[in-house]
Amino acid sequence: MLEGKRSYQRGQGNLVPSNNASSIPESQVLPRAQENPWYIQHFTKLLIGFGLGGGAVALVLPWILWLLCDMSPGSSDQLRLHLLYVTGGIIAVLTLLQTNWKNQGDRLKIDADIKKNEQDAEKNERDHIRQVHAERRSRYTKAVEQLADEKATVRLGGIYTLVGLVDEWLADDTLEVEEQQKEGQVIINNLCSYIRSPFPLVERLEEYQAHKDLEELEQEDPERLSKTETLLIRLFRARLKEPNEYKKAEDVTVDYAELHEEQDIRRTIFVEMSKRSSTLGENEKGEVTITSGVWSNFAFDFTRAPIFYPLNNLTIEEGNFLHAKFYTDADFRKVVFIRDANFSKAIFIRNANFNGSTFTGDADFFEATFIGCADFFHLTFTTANFIGTVFTTANFVGAIFTDLADFSDSTFTTANFIGTLFIEDAVFLGAAFAHGANFDGATFTQNVDFSRAIFEETSPKFADASKEPSVTFRAQFNALPEEQEVSDFTVDESSQPILLGTAVLDGVSCGIPIGTVLFDPASWDARLKEYTRLSEPAQ
Repeated sequence: MLEGKRSYQRGQGNLVPSNNASSIPESQVLPRAQENPWYIQHFTKLLIGFGLGGGAVALVLPWILWLLCDMSPGSSDQLRLHLLYVTGGIIAVLTLLQTNWKNQGDRLKIDADIKKNEQDAEKNERDHIRQVHAERRSRYTKAVEQLADEKATVRLGGIYTLVGLVDEWLADDTLEVEEQQKEGQVIINNLCSYIRSPFPLVERLEEYQAHKDLEELEQEDPERLSKTETLLIRLFRARLKEPNEYKKAEDVTVDYAELHEEQDIRRTIFVEMSKRSSTLGENEKGEVTITSGVWSNFAFDFTRAPIFYPLNNLTIEEGNFLHAKFYTDADFRKVVFIRDANFSKAIFIRNANFNGSTFTGDADFFEATFIGCADFFHLTFTTANFIGTVFTTANFVGAIFTDLADFSDSTFTTANFIGTLFIEDAVFLGAAFAHGANFDGATFTQNVDFSRAIFEETSPKFADASKEPSVTFRAQFNALPEEQEVSDFTVDESSQPILLGTAVLDGVSCGIPIGTVLFDPASWDARLKEYTRLSEPAQ
């Protein structure tokens, strides 16, 4: 055979490629002559030989037998015909063997071609996947570079590119789930890093606004200033070394335009995260259900982030705002916090509005500082950690704490807990109330601890029996059985006294603050969200 043709070895009834000459494509393989069956190797000779020999015998043998054995002409013709049949049969068998051998070779060649095509397809697929991944990484590198561009539109384009790349990695079924998450997390880390990156302009503008606010407050009549406004003057003066020097309004117009551009960009990141976060629902029993989103398994870190834009009406999968600083009003209205919300040691320079928000996990505000108003109207908390938190004005009106509410060592200039419901323990250990603590209509169903609490100017207001209360709520106390030990109401020596009266419910008489009431803990109405069996106010 020609040199370079791939050799085959005989297998179990089949022709199989030998291990040598493996670099030659299988589609070009032909069997080598020396390894062909003997009847293939001598096929032409056998065919001619049997044809000529059979024909010669068929002609000569009957003639010899007719001459020597006196065979009749009819028998000679019959013998000649049989010999020709035998010769034809032998030739037919040889032809069938040759055809079968050729078919086997063709089948091997076709199988080799199919296998090669499959290998080529797999190789092309791998090459395509590598190209796609390389192209994504190239786009990722370019998008990260865009985040540092001076033009806001370019930075925004980089944000959308990164968001799209995360979705592409998660939808890539050529990767294991762990690899999808790993590739996506890298991009999420970059988005969070952009959120955490400093923006010096906001600090300058916030200082400008503080100078302006201080100037306006100082122009007011000191006798007409509220206690909160007086406190703000002290805070502003402590922050600003040169309170009379700041940019004029016309000098900051361009700065504010740049600020608004950056606000839109950074909020866009939260909006895109929100679209892909978990969603809340409700099952047939009315219980809250959480349906995971495509980005729910990522980790989000906004630690020490400068926040100067609204985050209202969003879903935040993981609210990790440890040490974050909120320069403008912190707008968290109607935000859904899926996991725990961590605002430990965060600083809220201006107002903070959490009204309408949902905390599905714990709310941690450990040692946070609220310089402006902190509004938590009618919110429902599970475990709430406000240990060491500093409030100027804290509004928890109508809030519900379903688990431990810990305000130990917290500081309040003004505190409003009107109509607040504490289903589990409420701890105000060592809390300090500078100007007012209003607990009108607050309900404590378990233990409440005001040990070492300090009320500097006024006693805590639960209800006033000497006059009609300003709200329809009264502080409520659990009507414990007479044989169960109850706690005495004690206050610090420097505090105003809490006058006790007596209230009776179902034959149980308890000494509680005047104007407050007893309630039957078994009378809770889930629809009305209140206790329906109450005593008369304590007298």
